[in-house]
Amino acid sequence: MVRHQRFANGSRSPSVAWCVLILCLASFQLEVHAGCPERCLCSLDQVPSRVACEKRGLREFPDRISDLVQYLDLSGNILQEIPDTLTLFNKLQYLNLARNRLTDLPDKLYGLDQLQKLDLSGNAFTSVSGLTSISHLTSLKILFFGGNPISSLDGLMSQSLQVLDCSHCGIKAFANTTVSKLTQLRTLSLMGNPLRIVDKPVSESLRWLDMSDCQINYLYPDSLLYLPNLEELRLSNNPMLVFSTRFNTLTHNKLKRLDASRCNLDRPGLHGFPQLIIAKLNRNLIRFLPDQIFAKNTELRQISLAANVFDQVNKSAFAGLVKLEILDLSLNSLHNIHWAAFRENMNLRLLNLSHNSLLQFPNFTSSTTFLDLSGNLLDDFTNDVLLTMPKLKTLYLSNNRVDQIPDNLESHSLTTLSLRQNRVIQLTNQTFHLLPALERIDLSGNLLTVAPLPSVFEGNPSLQRILLNENPWRCDCELIYESYEFLLKLKANPLDLVCESPGNVSGFSWKMACNEKDVAFDPKDKTWGMILISLLTMVIVFGSVVSLRHAMKMKRQAHLERQELERAEARERLRLLQRRNRHEEEQLIEQSSEPRINPLELICPPSYEEAVHMPRLAHSMDALDSISMESVPTHILGSVDNLRSKKRRSRRPRKRAISDENLARREERREIRRRRISLERNRSTNDLGDSAQSPLDSTNELASSRSLQQRRPRPRSNSDDDAGSRTRPRPLTPAVRHKKRRSNARNGHSSDDEDSDVHAGILPAKITTNGIVIQTLTKEPRSGYRPTDQESDF
Repeated sequence: MVRHQRFANGSRSPSVAWCVLILCLASFQLEVHAGCPERCLCSLDQVPSRVACEKRGLREFPDRISDLVQYLDLSGNILQEIPDTLTLFNKLQYLNLARNRLTDLPDKLYGLDQLQKLDLSGNAFTSVSGLTSISHLTSLKILFFGGNPISSLDGLMSQSLQVLDCSHCGIKAFANTTVSKLTQLRTLSLMGNPLRIVDKPVSESLRWLDMSDCQINYLYPDSLLYLPNLEELRLSNNPMLVFSTRFNTLTHNKLKRLDASRCNLDRPGLHGFPQLIIAKLNRNLIRFLPDQIFAKNTELRQISLAANVFDQVNKSAFAGLVKLEILDLSLNSLHNIHWAAFRENMNLRLLNLSHNSLLQFPNFTSSTTFLDLSGNLLDDFTNDVLLTMPKLKTLYLSNNRVDQIPDNLESHSLTTLSLRQNRVIQLTNQTFHLLPALERIDLSGNLLTVAPLPSVFEGNPSLQRILLNENPWRCDCELIYESYEFLLKLKANPLDLVCESPGNVSGFSWKMACNEKDVAFDPKDKTWGMILISLLTMVIVFGSVVSLRHAMKMKRQAHLERQELERAEARERLRLLQRRNRHEEEQLIEQSSEPRINPLELICPPSYEEAVHMPRLAHSMDALDSISMESVPTHILGSVDNLRSKKRRSRRPRKRAISDENLARREERREIRRRRISLERNRSTNDLGDSAQSPLDSTNELASSRSLQQRRPRPRSNSDDDAGSRTRPRPLTPAVRHKKRRSNARNGHSSDDEDSDVHAGILPAKITTNGIVIQTLTKEPRSGYRPTDQESDF
């Protein structure tokens, strides 16, 4: 019975345990799910428990957050206010509300007794009145408040705050009441503010102050008087800063670290800081280092004067700095260093003289262990220059002009020698044999052509690494075999050893050029090397031929495309030119300008230029008085309306070549016509007397003026004159000339010579029944004979 009861209890106990475990897990999952808001990442089972809701676009404080959260991140949202329920998170240690739109905090924050870190940077606080409730946070130590548009910190109060970051705000003054109510403040950052005035701020606990990237102009000697425990001061990048003059200087008895880089200082001015340990004065305008300028800074251990403009170091410039360990004089214009400039610096470990203008190796006495002379103009040095530096271990001479390492270079402490990017051309057995402690040599980027034999490094038993890449090696496989084997033992990279000559192996590594086999290579067996070189040559030749053919094909195709493009451009230009000419012709036809000279106003014969620009008449001048416009049918005369309504076929103007003989002949004919016109006018005057002008004459004048306007010629262009001067037109045949006269008589057009001959009485005239005078033109003989003036009179 008892056994059965035990068996029953034993069988029932595991099932009960599993049920309890499942219920606990379910309740825990429900609790975890209930304590995580939507769109947030929760890790409540870790230590510390986290709820991350950053950059979720939240406009309101999320609900359903577990009370056990220790790390709450709500940064990068659009929150404008924080509810009073925030005090329920009594386990909260870090609250991140950065980059929101908050303007104040809840008035009472008594429940957050464990909150140590609060981030409110990048919000919209305009004054510290919205931060009055942080005085209720008894455990708050770190407050990030940068990037808020506040102008003063007066009134900010906290009994526990130790670190305050107010960088990149709008603070303009650092006065005595700025941080006086922050009794435990140790670190203050005012970087990036438009800070101009530092008026004796008060803080008994402040140890670290950053006022870099501000606009500070002048610091009085007692500006830091009420910061008695200040140890580090950063004033970098204040381009108008002055804290030391000829008569007084900024003073602080406990300041240990000062950074005044990029402030355009013209003197160090450190004698007001007797306890200073680290001084950074990089990128200023210091031109001269007077003797014993650091005599009152006996505690200095690190001085950085890089990127200034002084050109020499005097004998006593660093006198009295017994504890000096690091001295940086790089990026200056040094060309002269006194031999005893560093003699009193017994603890000097690092001396940086790189990127100056030194022409010779500085022969000074120093106890330094690290010397950097890279980036100078050194070309040669003697073998005893290292004897005055008995503790030297590392020497950098890269990027100089050294072409030869002196034999018997002696140093019993040197372990690292760097001659990278110089002009060294050879190494001998006496080059390094007096450097017994040498462990590392860098000769890359020089002009070495002969592989160094192992005998060159016999005096260096501690040698562990040698760098010989980027040298123009001459690969003689029988001579470099021993060197290659020795360099492999020194962990040299075989791919860095590249042949420069002879030409058949240029660009190949030593291993490939000499056909390596099992770490060492056999110089006698060159069959595989020749096969490999032949294959490579064939590949190169084939690739060259294919590329050449492809290049020629592409060049030919480009030439054809260029020709086609030029043809298309020519066709387009021709089309545009034709369109422009057609447009100009239409404008000339539509526009009718007034004639320069009215033929009725002529007194003497016109010149050639005037005659060219005169309108062509449908009838001669003499026919204007004899034609009656009243009886002339409009369809015969061809009125302006009829002429405009007719559809004329555009004809290319005929080019005429005018020779000197034609011009002279025309002048003679013009003179004859002028005489005839004068005789006709005299006759008409005698017949009519002083009577008024008849309506027929006025009508004739009106018709003549209209005909002159309608028959105004188009001006000839320069291109037509040039073409006419080049090509003389062929003379007309009698049949063509007769056909032309008939068409002129039919259309009412005739030449001035024919009309003048008719009206002068040379040609017979025929009068019709309607009173219209029709001139009868006689056919001109083939010989071109025309009757003279006397014959026409008779």
